[in-house]
Amino acid sequence: MPGFIIHLTEAAMIMEHMKKQPDSDWKQEFLLGNLLPDTRLGKDKAISHFWAPEGWENIARAPKLSRFLEKYGDRLNEPVILGYYAHLYLDERYVNEYWPTILTFEDEKGRPEPRKAFIHRVELKESGRFIPFEKFFSSEYYYGDYTRSNHWLVDKYHIQPPEYRYLENVNMDEVNASQLERVLKELECICHKGRPGDEKEMKVFNLAGLETFVRYTAETFCQHMTQMTHIIDSRGRNK
Repeated sequence: MPGFIIHLTEAAMIMEHMKKQPDSDWKQEFLLGNLLPDTRLGKDKAISHFWAPEGWENIARAPKLSRFLEKYGDRLNEPVILGYYAHLYLDERYVNEYWPTILTFEDEKGRPEPRKAFIHRVELKESGRFIPFEKFFSSEYYYGDYTRSNHWLVDKYHIQPPEYRYLENVNMDEVNASQLERVLKELECICHKGRPGDEKEMKVFNLAGLETFVRYTAETFCQHMTQMTHIIDSRGRNK
């Protein structure tokens, strides 16, 4: 799944597309909502990310957006809920649309294989390089590219951790709001790491392609929300 910085990049792009810029309170709550799914760790991420029960054995599981909308669709006028949905929307597109364009998980015979237990290697489509599966999700490759891209994204999109605040009336069973401070402290460290030029050492992702994907996702999210509720333009708030 995308890291904190990629999610906040999408959030920044979404706000860029609003005809009227949101006020500070709306922006802070939207950004906090965007981080809420990551207040649960490990197996509990299946709950906070609304993963479907099927496909539990796969290396990647996408959020089932309809499950979220069935439960919280009537609250999308709340910035926290809208930010949460934007997080899930990016995750869903990331797994189902972006990953297949840049990499393929394969078994020992070179056949596409989604099940984690049977994956032998990862093919990087742009370079044609094969990475042993046991080395792929590491600081050398996949997660390392998140680190190497962070400084560039933080600098270009002026990413800053939102200010912590107690979120009243969140009323979501799927999150652990008490862990939001932990997430923000981790994000603060991430924002201050990295150096100019780190992005030139990326091994898995093409940074221009990743940025284009995130921008396209932000644009389609805005179109989607406008079609559903006209929230992007009206930005109504519950009192």
